[in-house]
Amino acid sequence: MSTIQNPVLRGFNPDPCVCRGKDAWYMAVSTFEWYPGVLIYESKDFVNWELKANPLDRLSQLNLIGEQPSGGVWAPALSYHDGLYWLVYTDTKAWKGEQKISPLRDMHNYVVTAPDITGPWSEPVHLVSGGYDPSLFHDDEGKKWLAYIRRDFRGIYEDLFAGIIVREYSVEEQRLVGEEHVIYKGANLRTDYFMKCQIYEAPHLMKKDGWYYLITAEGGTGYTHATCVSRSRNLFGPYEFHPDTPMLTSRDVEKRIQRTGHGNLVEGPGGQWYMPYLGSRPIEGQSKRSPLGRESCIAPIEWRDGWPCLAIGGVVPGESFEVESSAEQNLDSSWAVDFGQCSVIPLELQSLRTPKSEDWCDLRERPGFLRIRGRESPTSRFYQSLLACRVRDFAFEMETAFEFSPSSYLQMAGVMARYDENTFYYLFVTRDDDGSKILSYMEMDGGNFAYSNRLAALPEHSEIGLRIRVIDSKLCFFYHSIAGDWTDIGLERDFTKLSDEYATPIGFTGAFAGITVNDMSGFAQAADFRSFAYTQLSE
Repeated sequence: MSTIQNPVLRGFNPDPCVCRGKDAWYMAVSTFEWYPGVLIYESKDFVNWELKANPLDRLSQLNLIGEQPSGGVWAPALSYHDGLYWLVYTDTKAWKGEQKISPLRDMHNYVVTAPDITGPWSEPVHLVSGGYDPSLFHDDEGKKWLAYIRRDFRGIYEDLFAGIIVREYSVEEQRLVGEEHVIYKGANLRTDYFMKCQIYEAPHLMKKDGWYYLITAEGGTGYTHATCVSRSRNLFGPYEFHPDTPMLTSRDVEKRIQRTGHGNLVEGPGGQWYMPYLGSRPIEGQSKRSPLGRESCIAPIEWRDGWPCLAIGGVVPGESFEVESSAEQNLDSSWAVDFGQCSVIPLELQSLRTPKSEDWCDLRERPGFLRIRGRESPTSRFYQSLLACRVRDFAFEMETAFEFSPSSYLQMAGVMARYDENTFYYLFVTRDDDGSKILSYMEMDGGNFAYSNRLAALPEHSEIGLRIRVIDSKLCFFYHSIAGDWTDIGLERDFTKLSDEYATPIGFTGAFAGITVNDMSGFAQAADFRSFAYTQLSE
């Protein structure tokens, strides 16, 4: 047996959905405005999970250009049936205002399929709009049913939801057919924000021993989050509540992993059942800020009197669990890439809202380097030239080495730690008004802009190294040139601000660290990056 520490996927990896595929287990998680859409991790042993696929990798499948922070891909649901992988997902175009969550939303739901987890993935089929968090249930009678949320923006009822709906999906016609069936209206778990209303979402259906089980995420994604389970002998209900409702939650308890909920049920090694779920690890004393975002965890399940229950008893999931395996869990999240030695950009590096393409990030134009051409400003929701990885640790370093020759202050290249367009820290090379090449800094702090000019003078025609380091919630920047020693630039910032809790009015992602190039003059000035490294530091 192996003892596994939660979270099994650290850093921004929310809304897990696990399925058994051809010869492995696969976990799909949300990506929101980050491109490509949906991360799928593979595990052969249920111990370690390797990033395997980004199925939504072209604009015809997913166009995020202009979408709001924490919009985009919500709660993908992955299943394997009929020799195909089925992925359903929501593309959320609009969901909040500048200060408040909006009752009016534009949310469209799609399905794509593939014969293998790495593709090729099909073009999307539109399923339904007006709600979110769809999942596809493959009945043993040969039919497929879509379960999804219907929102009600009118405010004429107590809550903003019209119920969880089930409707048949026709593979032949590639559309929903028949009538809608409202099967569930929540367990009356109230949120800790947004009008204290009832929120029930992320429906997953499964059938076992003649029972239909409905798994739902309830109480919102904050500190009142939970997972509920109901069952019925009939797909369309009525559904009875689990004796422990909610059956998984950390609300009202002080645990290291908070905000737990959202998931499905899957049979793992040795016939043991498991429930994946999300959780976050707030930093104590920082207003419960969770800069690593919502992470993916797993809980063993026992079936008692026909109900799935936490194997450890109670409703609070454990911080560790056992798996029937001889494998050892790898807890080192460090990785590095020499761009001169790779033919494709690593999956770990994601872009914002647009695909990675050779028109702005090219491994072939200058051998030995990744050439990134500058596009719009760091606050653009359209065309940013940014490649970044998830921050998976409370203590880490991220560094790069690159060459850049800007012609004006409108051209910048460097390293960024960011949550979204409203909150980021950016150290960069640029050109001063006197023609000298310099190191400067900008930030957005909850929408408040600050700029520090000429932090250091830099030599022309030389490579520069930049580094981000976070220890004890303090974020610092370093630089070196011409193989010199690393120099602390003298800026210390609050890492915890890169969090859901600091976002306005709320966010759903997590902290990223990456490399970026901006050319607000519109001439696509390029920077050439030789390397990228992310290093886990001892906490």
